[in-house]
This record gives sequence, C-alpha cells and structure tokens, in this order.
Amino acid sequence: MLKLSSRLASVLLACFSAGLQAEPIQALSCYLEPSADVTVGTTAEGRVTRMLVDRTDHVEKGQLLAELESGLETAAINTKSAQAAYANRRLERIKDLSAAKLITEQEVDDIRTEKSIANLELRERREQMKLKKITSPIDGVIVERMVSEGDLLKGGEVARIVSLDPLYVETVMPLELFGTLAKGDRYQVRLQHLESVHDVVVINVDSIVDAASSTFRVRLKLDNPEYRIPSGLKCLLLSADQAQ
Repeated sequence: MLKLSSRLASVLLACFSAGLQAEPIQALSCYLEPSADVTVGTTAEGRVTRMLVDRTDHVEKGQLLAELESGLETAAINTKSAQAAYANRRLERIKDLSAAKLITEQEVDDIRTEKSIANLELRERREQMKLKKITSPIDGVIVERMVSEGDLLKGGEVARIVSLDPLYVETVMPLELFGTLAKGDRYQVRLQHLESVHDVVVINVDSIVDAASSTFRVRLKLDNPEYRIPSGLKCLLLSADQAQ
C-alpha cells in the first residue's frame, strides 16, 4: 500500500510539473536584433592619421574612433583667433573716442561688424575642425571598420557600430493574437543554441495588421549589460508566469 501511494504521488507530481511548463506563444518568427545599428562617417576630407578602433572593440558614446589630418584647420583657427582678438581690442580702444564724439558712428559700426565677422569665422573654423575627429554616437560594439591609417578620405563612412544592450526581440504574430499583447507586458524568451531563458518586456506593438499575411509585429526588450548574448539568435516567446 505504501509503495502504491508513493508511486501515485510521483505520477501526480510529474503531471503537476508538466502543467507548469510554458507553452510557447505562437509567434511566427522570433529573433534577436541590436537595439541600434549606426554607420559613422564624416563629410570632411583628408588623410586618416589615427584609427583607434577595430572589429569587436567595445566603445562608449563620445569616444574618439578616428582622426583626419588637420594641419590646415589648426593654422586657420590660429589666424582667425588672432583676427578676432585684434577686433576685440580695437573696439575697446574706440570707446573713449566714441564717447567724446571724436569718431563717427559709421566708423564705430564698421569696427563692430569687423569684430562680429571675425568671431563668426573663428566659430566656423572650429566647427570644421570637429569634422576631422570621428566619435561614437552610442555605446556599442564595432562590427565593421571601413578605413585604415593612411587612407585618403573624401568624406564617407568610417565604422559601423551596433548596440547590444539592450537587444530587441523582434516577433511576428498571427492575427489571432492581436489585442492580447500590450506595451509593458512581461514575457520570457528561450534562446536558440544557448538554451537559456531570459525576462523581456514589450516596448512596441504594431497598430497595423499586414493584410497579405494577416500578421502584426511586436518588439520586446532584452537587457544584456555584459554583452553575453549575441544578436541574430532565434528564440521562443514564453509566458512569464509559466516559463521554467
């Protein structure tokens, strides 16, 4: 009798455990993509004097990636700085002359205009100098480098960067599930190859159904702070309260 009771308990436990297993939500496709994919470049021309990154390098927002030769721009900034400083000093010197009516209003206006133009030209040169330094607009990973040190660049692309934290879970859902998923809903995904399960949250649900396929798209967010999960993996979408 004791053996029968134990066997019955084992069967019931197995059935209970099986009931807790998550049934995959019937997404027609489910895969991971970077949350950002950016190609960085410049409109400036010049020879690449420094290339500071390569494929697989992790970069931070604002980090210097490459630099073009800038000798002419540096010289132009120095020249315009001197001209702007001279215009400022000249305007200061005529204040007393203007107060004593020893100089015409036209001459005062000419000197003020000269000062404004000098400062604007200096600002323009500094903006041109910024184009010689290519920086990363995001935190991410270098996946492609288009130039090397010594290359002559006449404007164009320098590097491609993707953001892997967070990753986006891109899914295509059948029409039957429309209205059952909403922004903020929590689910889990089981990843192909890794066979690991991770928490995700819905961040975007299409408001338009594709008439040809009777499907709609849903995007979820998967945190990946240590970049351990690669993009490109397929996945299964699971209910958060049932996934084991």
